[in-house]
Amino acid sequence: MLKKFLKSSTAKLSLSVLIIFTLLFSTACNYSKDSSKSFHLKSIDKYSSTVNTVDSNINSNPDWPHEDSDLLPDPAILFGKLPNGFRYVLIKNTNPKNRVSLHLNVQTGSIHETDEQQGISHFLEHMLFCGSKHFKPGELVKYFQSIGMQFGHDANAHTGFYETVYDMLLPEGNKESLENGLTVMKDFAEGALLLHSEIDRERKVILAEKRTRDSASYRTFVSVMKFLLPETRIPERFPIGTEEVIKNADHNLLKDYYDTWYRPNNMILIMAGDFDQNRATKLIEKNFSALYARASIQPRPDIGQINHKGIKTFYHFEKETGKTTVAIEVINKKTIQPDSIAFQKKQLVKNIANQIVQNRLDKIVSKTTSPFTSASIGSGASFCQVEFSEISAETSPENWEKSLSLLEKTLRKSLKYGFTKSELEIVKKDFLSMLDNAVKKMPTRNSRMLASIVIKDINNEKVTMSPEQRRNFLVPVINSITLKSVHDALKEAWSSDHRLIMVTGNAEITAKNNTPEDIICEVFDRSSKVKVSRPSEIKPAVFPYLAEPEKKGKIINRTEIPDLGIVQIDFDNGIRLNLKQTDFEADEVLVNLSFGFGRSDEPADMAGLAALSKEVINESGLGSLKKDELKRAMAGKNTNVIFGFDEDCFFFKGTTVTEEVPLLFQLIYAHLVDQAYRQEAYSLSMERFKQQYRKLSSSIDGAMFVSGKRFLAGGDSRFGLPGYELFKNLAIEQVRSWIDTPLKQDKIEISVVGDFDMDSLIKTADRYLGSLPSRSGLQKKKISSAPEFPVAQLFEITVPTKIQKGLVIVAYPTEDIWDISRTRRLSVMADIFSNRVREEIREKLGAAYSSAAYNQPGKAYPGYGVFQVFVHVDPDDSDLVVSEIKKIASDLIEKEITEDEFRRALDPTITGIKDLLRKNHYWLNTVLSGSLRHPQKLDWSRTIMKDYSSITSDDISKIARKYIDNKKAAIIIIRPEKSIKK
Repeated sequence: MLKKFLKSSTAKLSLSVLIIFTLLFSTACNYSKDSSKSFHLKSIDKYSSTVNTVDSNINSNPDWPHEDSDLLPDPAILFGKLPNGFRYVLIKNTNPKNRVSLHLNVQTGSIHETDEQQGISHFLEHMLFCGSKHFKPGELVKYFQSIGMQFGHDANAHTGFYETVYDMLLPEGNKESLENGLTVMKDFAEGALLLHSEIDRERKVILAEKRTRDSASYRTFVSVMKFLLPETRIPERFPIGTEEVIKNADHNLLKDYYDTWYRPNNMILIMAGDFDQNRATKLIEKNFSALYARASIQPRPDIGQINHKGIKTFYHFEKETGKTTVAIEVINKKTIQPDSIAFQKKQLVKNIANQIVQNRLDKIVSKTTSPFTSASIGSGASFCQVEFSEISAETSPENWEKSLSLLEKTLRKSLKYGFTKSELEIVKKDFLSMLDNAVKKMPTRNSRMLASIVIKDINNEKVTMSPEQRRNFLVPVINSITLKSVHDALKEAWSSDHRLIMVTGNAEITAKNNTPEDIICEVFDRSSKVKVSRPSEIKPAVFPYLAEPEKKGKIINRTEIPDLGIVQIDFDNGIRLNLKQTDFEADEVLVNLSFGFGRSDEPADMAGLAALSKEVINESGLGSLKKDELKRAMAGKNTNVIFGFDEDCFFFKGTTVTEEVPLLFQLIYAHLVDQAYRQEAYSLSMERFKQQYRKLSSSIDGAMFVSGKRFLAGGDSRFGLPGYELFKNLAIEQVRSWIDTPLKQDKIEISVVGDFDMDSLIKTADRYLGSLPSRSGLQKKKISSAPEFPVAQLFEITVPTKIQKGLVIVAYPTEDIWDISRTRRLSVMADIFSNRVREEIREKLGAAYSSAAYNQPGKAYPGYGVFQVFVHVDPDDSDLVVSEIKKIASDLIEKEITEDEFRRALDPTITGIKDLLRKNHYWLNTVLSGSLRHPQKLDWSRTIMKDYSSITSDDISKIARKYIDNKKAAIIIIRPEKSIKK
């Protein structure tokens, strides 16, 4: 369970569905990342902010993990250190072109706080954006935007247990851009103003953030941490902090923490991107050499104790999670040791062992008899000195006993008997393939990704190696791994003399004379007495299994579009092939095969069928291979295909590497001629939907997903989800009959973008797709009724939840996507609106943390589109926020948009377009896919930069006057069913 929370903690906030518990872990200005470390912190005295003390240990400890290791770092990385202890890392990289990923990694976080400072590290992170030496309050975000950076995406920060990291993606790599970026970073390091007025204003925002992050999963996580790590300080040092500290924080409290921990030897500047290293080194020396420690050095806190013995059980009831999680875990305090060859080998063997067990769990999940809907196993380190191994599963509440028992037996079987030769060989192939693939992708690695890897490695005392170094080091290790070594690795991971058994979520465990914990213990004890059998060798699975088509297809037309680098091939069977060869991402090939009319063709009496079809098809595998069998057959390969839908089409999306293009087409061909619709896949999907519905029914954001979307479409059943009572009546035969006809008969458009050989790919497509039977194409049924925007209507939803937060949506009718000039101007208007909402509602009122405005134009529905503004609020502030949004709307149409405000919205978009034009996903999804039906999409790539650059503030004013009309606004207010007095 610990792994589950840690793994999830890198997720960003979605605009429509907040993954909130992760943000408890690692809080940020806009979105979150994780710093999975912790300490047991002893009380620390207040420190003087006037002391200028040079740290005595600047040169006593290794500056970098590789200096105390037998592993060598990536030779492309330049490591540097200034005399004051300030360190820096420089990595030359050209993806994205002409941009630089710049980060200030401050090695301090919530774990370094005293009892009186809980939440101050995160509060301080906020404050560094609220006034500094070179930027008055309110100026920094505007400055980012003025130089072409988008706040949130290109400029952000996050606070974790052990780190606070400030991120910038500079628009250029020239001297001026580097100087600008380093000026900001220097201000973060030493120039915070911490004005009383700004502290009072920002505390409202942080309290709103704390409210936004509250969720059933958050509360579960807090309780789990108290159980797992009761004698450590980890459960007392979540970065979001306590409400009491947030409400009472003042200048002195923030300044004490700032001066104590933001010291030169605690800070590392990471720069990855398209820049001159010599110039960067000189600029770093110029900006950071004068930094000094502003307070006395303080001892770093200790982790505390971890002393679990025997069998311990834990139960936490949280109805609103929608499902139940059962877990078995061991957890220990580990000794901090340098990264090494021996450690990496040990961890690799352990990971391979875990993956074999994971494959067993995946196979169990796919069976109709499985009591759980997903399961995982893992082991590793977190919170600096916490070592854990865990196995967990998600299930419906009525199946928690069977799920716990099956987990226990699966683990015990693996520990007792180990693994089979076939199981090991499958996983070894996958690991070898991953290492090889990483090397092939080296030339186009993303700068931001590279920087994040370095930051993570440094903060976890790990050596950053190049993909080539890792492959050369680990391939011989993998080839030498035996059944005994992986079995021993698993036994060692679970060798502790305790087991922690946890059941959390919506399972109500009651008995007359027993506590829930006693009942859990009885279930575990009963299971442990059941005999387990030795695993048998797995029957080999082979793909491809279909005979290769005997005849080739016939190309009836080939069109080359030189200015776009696009080739269009038409086969005589009605299949269109769109191709664009690129060098944007080495060894990456993306494919999208589209057919049919997607959710727009969903029958009104079968609402939810599209969502169910997606899950059933993806879990069904192929006619002759179940999903787990197909996975085994594809061991060591980097090719994958998934099914999905949009409002105007169905699709199979595929990813592969250059040498596996034929395999990808074989896989697509198999889906077209031998698609399966398995009963066990249907049963699994329906069980998962049951859990999802339970969660959505008690979630503020879930209410918007289920009911709000449908309201904005005038009740149209093709939007949102139907009630569960209707959804559960959908049958697998309805899936088959709805999908199979267009899959077999409709015209197909397949688009391919990436690193491939043009002639070779055309021949492969000719063989597998051109040879298919002729497809005359289905006539689209006339839409019985187009969605109708609910003009001037109010929709109030109450949700049975104890989480006291609300959601406000104010929406306006717009139009479909096909007038691209209009769509682009509506997009810029949305950015201006978003900025005003942030400035007025978040920054001035402190009434919200999470907000956005965006236009969602229809593709399948002529004339239908929705411009919507959403804000997560205190339920008591709902009416106030609605009024503020409407006031912003009125001002937008009545008052002139200043040139400064206009440029701050448009310039980041222009910067983003430069990156977008060098992304495979853009060319695949926005330009090529759907161009058979809508040829104008090809022109979109020609006009995008010129058209956006030609937009004026007057254009935005005109578009606002046309579409932003408060008299037509539809309002959605979502509140908890019961209000709790504050």
